[in-house]
Amino acid sequence: MTSGPARVSVVIPTYNAAHVIGQQLGALVEQIDAPAFEVIVADNGSTDNLAAAVGEWTSQLMQLRVVDASRGSGVSFARNTGIRAASTDRILLCDADDVVSNGWVAALGRGLETHPLVSGPVETTRLSGRSASWVPVPSLTTGLFETWGGRTYGIGCNLGIRRNVWTEIGGFDETYPAGAEEIDFAWRAQDAGHAMGYVADALVHYRIRTDLRGVLKKQLNSGRGSATLYAKFRPAEVVPKSTIRRVRHEALLLRRFPWRGTPDARRQWLCTAAFEAGKLWEARRLGTPAP
Repeated sequence: MTSGPARVSVVIPTYNAAHVIGQQLGALVEQIDAPAFEVIVADNGSTDNLAAAVGEWTSQLMQLRVVDASRGSGVSFARNTGIRAASTDRILLCDADDVVSNGWVAALGRGLETHPLVSGPVETTRLSGRSASWVPVPSLTTGLFETWGGRTYGIGCNLGIRRNVWTEIGGFDETYPAGAEEIDFAWRAQDAGHAMGYVADALVHYRIRTDLRGVLKKQLNSGRGSATLYAKFRPAEVVPKSTIRRVRHEALLLRRFPWRGTPDARRQWLCTAAFEAGKLWEARRLGTPAP
């Protein structure tokens, strides 16, 4: 790890991750050809032994510190708090329960020399095992994620942002549930003229939770985020289903339950159902059609 004043800031939004954050911090210790960087753990009100877990790494990551992000809740609040505390104008975002590759800091840092925002690939099998097949995320991504109308975005656990972009668009929207906030950020940045670049060498090993309840909660929140995104932007290319078509769509989903399938097939179905339920729940709460 290069010494000297930090040129890049790594921000890690964190909540109750004492049991896994050591893997991420260990990966940051092992960075190759990276510019001098600081690491900011934005603690979103953890009730576990996070401070002690982070403290074990201060001798190897000399510019490592924990900042208090407990005055609000959610990953967007923690990210914004960590970014405000950062001392540089080059911000890299990763999550406490993932593991960055050993060239991640260098790759995203280089990407920010030519792009205002950057993201890289994720792979889902190393940390997740069989649960990687439960959710609709490829085992290895090869480009930016796409959503409605071919609009692209970078996954929140693998982002690089110039501070001026974050400032200009008002940071991450803290009203979102824990899903789709990175899409909202990318869309607002694009609307302001800041295109996102893709950095193929900036790989992150992405952890999908191995407990089904946790995975379903995440999928439910992703569905809620999708409905929030639609309510906020109302993209013209998205035509909400009529009541009759919505009922038919959900009935078809129910008929497709894999009664004779494998346990993993049934878990995949449950994840899809949780996402759909999240969309309907949040759309009803917001008083808008479900996308």
